[in-house]
Amino acid sequence: MKSIPGPRGLEVLKTIFRFQRDPLTTLSDLTNRYGDIVRYRYGPFSVVLLNHPEAVQRMLQDNHPNYGKKNSPFYKMMRHFLGDGLVTSDGDFWRRQRRLAQPAFGRKRLEGLAPLMVQCTQDMLDQWRRLPPGHVLDAAQEMMKLTLRIVGLALFSLDVSAETRAVAHCLEVLQGQMTRRFQSLMPLPPVLPTPRDRLFRESRRKLEEIAMRIVRERRAQSNRPDDLLTALLEARDPETGEGMSDHQLCDELITFLLAGHETTANALAWTFYLLSLNPDQRRRLEAEVGLNQTPRAEDLSRLPLSERVVLESMRLYPPVWVYGRMSYAADEFMGYPIQKNQIVTVAPYVLHRNPTIWPNPEGFDPDRFLLDRPKGSYVPFAHGPRQCIGNHFAMMEARLLLVTVASQVRLNLQAGTRVGTEALVTLRPRGGLPMTLEWLLN
Repeated sequence: MKSIPGPRGLEVLKTIFRFQRDPLTTLSDLTNRYGDIVRYRYGPFSVVLLNHPEAVQRMLQDNHPNYGKKNSPFYKMMRHFLGDGLVTSDGDFWRRQRRLAQPAFGRKRLEGLAPLMVQCTQDMLDQWRRLPPGHVLDAAQEMMKLTLRIVGLALFSLDVSAETRAVAHCLEVLQGQMTRRFQSLMPLPPVLPTPRDRLFRESRRKLEEIAMRIVRERRAQSNRPDDLLTALLEARDPETGEGMSDHQLCDELITFLLAGHETTANALAWTFYLLSLNPDQRRRLEAEVGLNQTPRAEDLSRLPLSERVVLESMRLYPPVWVYGRMSYAADEFMGYPIQKNQIVTVAPYVLHRNPTIWPNPEGFDPDRFLLDRPKGSYVPFAHGPRQCIGNHFAMMEARLLLVTVASQVRLNLQAGTRVGTEALVTLRPRGGLPMTLEWLLN
């Protein structure tokens, strides 16, 4: 059986230091040099990177019971951030939580949230109209504020705009620290009595306080609003009849709060960036959308280009740029052996640029999604049983927001701006996204 190729000798140290500075380029270079299955070291950890659809499909779908999160050092660290929510939990506990949460993300319930998403977007556009001509705004920050407001209303029926600054600050602290801890050669949990660790714990505690207050206030209500929190609170396990405890609800709300706004905001920011760089594709989208639209969920079926634009944006800039599992037993990928307790990762940012799957991989071509592609080749929401539970929520939200904005205004990248990537827990435009507004109707 073949041994997995990868750096050796001094090249191991060079790879580690390169990864700390620029993980995206480092992972791309590894696959270019060693092939679609690579083993590299990061500090004390041996990591296998999969960059072939067949291997990705085996890990995430065909042999998924062999690959979990329970013993993964990455997810052990993430639990300090997200608790035992759906992203970090595993095994029977995860299956129970998934069963309880699934009805809250049914298609009909999600479609009922469409008017809320569109109205919040229109409120943002009304604020933009009051800006002076030539004003430069940070589109990435604007999308963060918008999606945080939407997820607050969709989850809790509460406008958390008043707490946006506090929530955003806590998430910024936690995200930044998580990134730096993962980049450290010896990643340590935030349990020491140092100022940095105390700041981490305080930020997590503030988020938990906000979530717990909302949960307890909702439990005390007799006439509960029909939102995702009520659906989660009233859900019962069909096997045991039990619901979620306050602590479990709190962990899930923090998970949904982060995943429900951070990832969609980044996807939209990158979408507007790519449309600004590709005016022909933007004009096509505007022609499909029309002027001054207030779209409904049912309208999306007649706006197929809007879906392909979002899919292509997430191909080039997937909000979750890397994720992994730990093998529970020995396995094999395309003739390469995988040992027990091996960290195995997928980097959608690299996989989605594999030239054997995606012709002209750096080009922005939404129509590539008119063609069939191999299973396991496009995984921005992961794949298989552990596919993101909020993928339909995220896609509907991204398309509704995109259509509403594109029917009224163009976002143009400020002249002379060079936009880089910042690979934190999610993939952001480094330094924000400075853009000017070009209204289609005055």
